[in-house]
Amino acid sequence: MPSWIRIRRLLCLAILVSGCYTQPVGSSTQPIKILTLDWTSQVVASHIVGLLLQRLGYPVSYLAEDADSQWFLLSSGQADLQVEVWEGSMASKMNELTRRGLVVDAGTHTALTREEWWYPKYAKAACPGLPDWTALKACAAQFSDGSNELGVYYTGPWEKPDRARIRALGLPFRVVELADAAALRGVLEDAARHTRPVVLFNWTPNWVESVYPGEFVEFPAYAEACETDPEWGINRRLAWDCGNPKDGWLKKAVSRTFPETWPCGFALVRAIDFSNADIATAAALVEVQGYSAPEAAAHWLDAHQPKSSAWIEQAGCTAAGAR
Repeated sequence: MPSWIRIRRLLCLAILVSGCYTQPVGSSTQPIKILTLDWTSQVVASHIVGLLLQRLGYPVSYLAEDADSQWFLLSSGQADLQVEVWEGSMASKMNELTRRGLVVDAGTHTALTREEWWYPKYAKAACPGLPDWTALKACAAQFSDGSNELGVYYTGPWEKPDRARIRALGLPFRVVELADAAALRGVLEDAARHTRPVVLFNWTPNWVESVYPGEFVEFPAYAEACETDPEWGINRRLAWDCGNPKDGWLKKAVSRTFPETWPCGFALVRAIDFSNADIATAAALVEVQGYSAPEAAAHWLDAHQPKSSAWIEQAGCTAAGAR
């Protein structure tokens, strides 16, 4: 056998044994368009993923949009990646578009999510029956803004059935919808400064839990039938007489062309797996420590090098031939 053939076989064997076989990054020079939406952890996580894709030689760009726009942008190919799809507020659209083949499910994070009415713990002094939702019927006036006796529930621009829930459960509350997460933070900070009872939309994982002790309101347990079947639950006439899902999933979504256009990038996105602590820590770098989102992403990666290196290794990617 010629020596060059033996050498080649030995090299191939060494590569296979070491598990170092890598797939090419891909030849597309188009930037991967990453959505940055209207809550902090998503923006920081997007920049973390963007930095990892850049390490593989991919150009990336960021599209700052609101959450409602993401589905049109992903399904039309005007955006390529969304790294935090929350079950509680986004499951119906995600499930519909993946079923129709317009969006690709790029995997589920380890993190478990919850999105629900929330209050700082000091509010229990004014409404001692909490976290049981029925306590809100008796102490709604404690959460009023003074314009009337109705309690005020503050939320953001995200699609949630809060008004339907208020009607179905007979809660003497009204909804005040704020522009974004920053406005919600302002309401919470002002209320906490004056130890004023407040109930508002919150979620976990989130930076809030590291600064303000609090609890979610415990509504009747969620079931899919609660959304569509009025006869399900405690109100036999109206749907939505339940809370939001607990321990919900957190997914990644990509455009339908992503896997073929950037195959190794898709493998990396699938390998990336944030825990609750990962997300809360990333958000706190901005909200508590004052970093910008790009700075927070770089800082987070510096502090989590073994984890990010394992993601790249799991994807089996190489920057060779990126162009």
